[in-house]
Amino acid sequence: MKRRKRKFQLRRVVEEVVFGVEDSLVSTVAALTGIAVGTQSTYVVVLSGIVLIFAEATSMMAGSYLSSKSEAEVWLQEHSEDWDELMRSRGAGRGPVGAALRRANITGEDRKAVLAAVETQRKRWLGQVIQHERVHSPAGTKTPVLAGVVMGVSYMSAGAIPLLAYLFMPVEQAIWPSIGITLAALFVFGAWKASFTKQSRILSGLEMMVIAGAAAAIAYVLGMLVRITFGAII
Repeated sequence: MKRRKRKFQLRRVVEEVVFGVEDSLVSTVAALTGIAVGTQSTYVVVLSGIVLIFAEATSMMAGSYLSSKSEAEVWLQEHSEDWDELMRSRGAGRGPVGAALRRANITGEDRKAVLAAVETQRKRWLGQVIQHERVHSPAGTKTPVLAGVVMGVSYMSAGAIPLLAYLFMPVEQAIWPSIGITLAALFVFGAWKASFTKQSRILSGLEMMVIAGAAAAIAYVLGMLVRITFGAII
């Protein structure tokens, strides 16, 4: 049971990593590209990037924590009443057990003793079933703190990738290397994700690249339009 629980928790961790890295890479490269094209200022790009990454990572961390916690609480509330009703019900005197006792002419104290023993075993079995359900439910497999930490670390780590080029190159020269590094990272990450989803690694990587490329292209155009319209050169 512990091994299966760890397996489910590992799957949850992978889900948080995939969501955090994908969202961070795509949104960060798009934002930095638009800001870089629009301002042509290394200072503005780096400052905006750092603020953006930390703010978004904090938001995503809190969102993941609250989402996991709420999902577990809702699931438990929905099922607790059913479990309580099952544990309170007494069904040993009916059905096959009752019919077998009647056929065997077992009555009186003997009948009560047999029914009590059967009822004890029935509730013990129900308890094991309920415990199994808890362990493999969202309440058992989702640990909110772990989900939040994994999300935050994944988001910040991935967000640093598009920002690297602007730390070492002039802003006008760093735009395309930033996009290129991000697309390469997304392709590698998409291929890695495919090992869990059983999809084609190449198609998964290309899908991520296309999404990020489209976001960067839109941001590039918007940044250029703002720069031309308002002359926002710092």
